[in-house]
Amino acid sequence: MLAAVLCFVLSAVWGPLHLASATTYENSSSTGLLDVFQVEAPLRSSFGSSVCEQVIVQHEFAASYGTPYVGSYAPPVNCSFTTTIFNMSIVSAGINYDRLGLLFFGDIEIWRSTTAMPVRTGIFYDYQKDMTVFDTLFRSEQKVIMEMDNIYDSVFTGSYNVTITALYYNDGFESFSPADMIIPISTKSSASNASSVISLPDENATISATIPRNAERAVVSILASGNGAEEFWYTNVPTEYAATFNNTAIYGYSPFREVQLLIDGELAGVSWPFPIVFTGGISPGLWVPIVGIDTYDVPSFEIDISPWLGLLCDGAAHTFELKVLGYDTKTLLGTVGSNWWITGSIFIWVDDHGNQTTSTTMQSVTPEPSFNFTPIITTSSNSSTNTSLWVSLTGQRSLSHTSTITTSSGSRALTWSQELSYLNIQNFTSLGHNETLTQLTSGTSQFSPRTSNTSILTNTYSYPITFYQAVTTPADATEANSTLFAILDRSLLSSTTPILAYLTTPTIYTTPAVLATRQNGSCMYYWNDTYYEFAGAIDPAEGTLGMTEQWFSFEGPGTDGSEVEYGRHVKAIDGYEPALIEDEISATTIAVPDTVFLI
Repeated sequence: MLAAVLCFVLSAVWGPLHLASATTYENSSSTGLLDVFQVEAPLRSSFGSSVCEQVIVQHEFAASYGTPYVGSYAPPVNCSFTTTIFNMSIVSAGINYDRLGLLFFGDIEIWRSTTAMPVRTGIFYDYQKDMTVFDTLFRSEQKVIMEMDNIYDSVFTGSYNVTITALYYNDGFESFSPADMIIPISTKSSASNASSVISLPDENATISATIPRNAERAVVSILASGNGAEEFWYTNVPTEYAATFNNTAIYGYSPFREVQLLIDGELAGVSWPFPIVFTGGISPGLWVPIVGIDTYDVPSFEIDISPWLGLLCDGAAHTFELKVLGYDTKTLLGTVGSNWWITGSIFIWVDDHGNQTTSTTMQSVTPEPSFNFTPIITTSSNSSTNTSLWVSLTGQRSLSHTSTITTSSGSRALTWSQELSYLNIQNFTSLGHNETLTQLTSGTSQFSPRTSNTSILTNTYSYPITFYQAVTTPADATEANSTLFAILDRSLLSSTTPILAYLTTPTIYTTPAVLATRQNGSCMYYWNDTYYEFAGAIDPAEGTLGMTEQWFSFEGPGTDGSEVEYGRHVKAIDGYEPALIEDEISATTIAVPDTVFLI
């Protein structure tokens, strides 16, 4: 247990929703349960105008390890709709960890979320997610599988009561063009009533698929999250330095991760992931009642593979492979620890009037990434004991694919390109018990518009994160409390035209969605080795004093085509009585201060 604590106390090592804070579909605050929410802009001006709705999942996940929920979906009857929004409501009371939830329609993962951690008096939350890009799935019957592995016994008394409701809207878009088909990159285990998630690096994430000869656009969407020893991958060090301190657990395989998509063995695109912090991560007292950025909706990453269509539309089977790699001081890119849960989906639009899509020879530029790594180890002058470790890792990568494809509507150039940069600095002191970290991942991707008379679309994003944690452990941890003091400051900054949403409803994505949000918090946390008996260490009402502040500013299109401006500033304390002490909501964007790096 102590090792798990030192690599972020009380994280859900067994596995880890989009709260429209101003307008929730179902408000349960009258129940007296604590609303544990994610700050997010409302998806639309009103949720009350749905043309129909139905419950997709209603299930209590108690002792659910290896036993997913299995149900069925049928399209709504006599209901004409374009936009589909799922509302997830969860209620839990008792003691438990955060849990990872994976929702599949057949073999295709459509939502990955992670829960809040419950308290004895009970929590609830609602979160709404725009599901319109999966429209083709909602037009036919589907097997519904939801995996949420949970321990439920005399100690872990918190079950998760989950209700997912589909809300359908007819927004009357001038152009509505969802993908014609979606091909899963998964284990395809739904026939066995199991989720189809792939575990890397232990399994293989390769499929063989035949793309329609008349495909005119194709995009791969990837969901990937680290779990177990990989949950806090950004705190790792290159493997040869993992044993710097003999008495503390520092994981290897470096603090860098790259998720790759390969087509027929050639690199098509990559993701340098956003560092998700689940509600058991860094310090649980940071996440009550405000959860972390993207906690309830683990983000996917999209790669436009349309430049490949001249090769893929030949009627033959082609391989699609997903990999997760880390920096290796000897081989540049190497394997990672266990485990990353990953799936992918190939979204395909076809040319109804065409027979076969052809193209010019694709021009590809995919050099290896470049890295610069510097380690400094300090050793005690009185002994050979290592007392501190300072490491710095920087990285750069660029890639591009361009071709001109020809369909029944003519010829047009298609491009996918990426530029990425990375910085990670860590300082381990006090024999590895204390750590300071700063990381900055930035990137730009470019893809071609739907028509040749529109400029190339550019997405930018930046993920700064910095924190400090100090752990004090007594000689007898069964008799006295250990302490964890943690400070966290991080942001998510982006200006994006989401590829799948843009191709599905292009008339509403005329301008990029601009998001800036920052979370800043600190927490003192106490626990001891007897927590299994008394459960005090995993209940925020016991032995915790934390405060978290968040600024959130958004400007972009809503799902109903309206232009949304939204700002919110919140501050919360966690302790014997968790509470929201400041909550200012604005109908305009707000100023968001920068994350301040600790090193």
